Amino acid sequence: MKPVKNKLFAATLILCLVLGLNAQEKENEENKWGGDAAVGLALARGNTETTNLSLTFSAKGPLSKAVDSTNKAYFLLSKEKDITNAESMGLESYIQWKHSEKLFSYYGIQGIRDRFKNYSYRILPGLGLGYKIFAEENLQLSASAGLSQLFIKYFDSEETDSYTGFSLGNEFTWKVSPTAEVSQALNINADISEPSHYFLQFDISLASAITKGLSVKLTLMDKYDSKPVGEGIKKNDISFIAGLSAKF
Repeated sequence: MKPVKNKLFAATLILCLVLGLNAQEKENEENKWGGDAAVGLALARGNTETTNLSLTFSAKGPLSKAVDSTNKAYFLLSKEKDITNAESMGLESYIQWKHSEKLFSYYGIQGIRDRFKNYSYRILPGLGLGYKIFAEENLQLSASAGLSQLFIKYFDSEETDSYTGFSLGNEFTWKVSPTAEVSQALNINADISEPSHYFLQFDISLASAITKGLSVKLTLMDKYDSKPVGEGIKKNDISFIAGLSAKF
């Protein structure tokens, strides 16, 4: 039954997305896309040899008057004496369809590859509804809930797994001052048939401008798997990223 259920979910997701986009009239508005790209690099040579590299990217903008697109990506690498002890990458892409000033629906996909978390891939397409609690220029807070279909391939055994889940999340942005901004995102995805099996991802960032287009960006990422698969795999992974961010 799983292949049929997976195909049905994928078809529903694609149909809702197409209907949402086709319902919007094309707008000849000024391009309002924006985002940032950040890089962090730390090298130590001598008694110890370590290398830490981080790359992050985000872009957000309108596809039409009522449809926005949000995209994020990251890559983390850590080595000590030519031994890799951390390597992960992730991608998120969402379309948000505004139905009113505060109510919206979303359609998107998340992807993670992390061999130290034993994920050859972890792909999560989903859809749901959200509500903007605050939608001010300097303060934005939204909450969302929806359904998802998880696909996993484990790194060590190359076995695959999938389940239908429900997702809960929130996003928060606070422009503390003209040169400083705090942003936070939380997403929890749980197996509908076994809610104690869940995956949580929490991100929080602080960006402080040093020039008009350049900022120092500090990010804390926490990934928690309640039931990790694989020998010696820990439930919780915390990453701290510090780098220079260029806005566009």
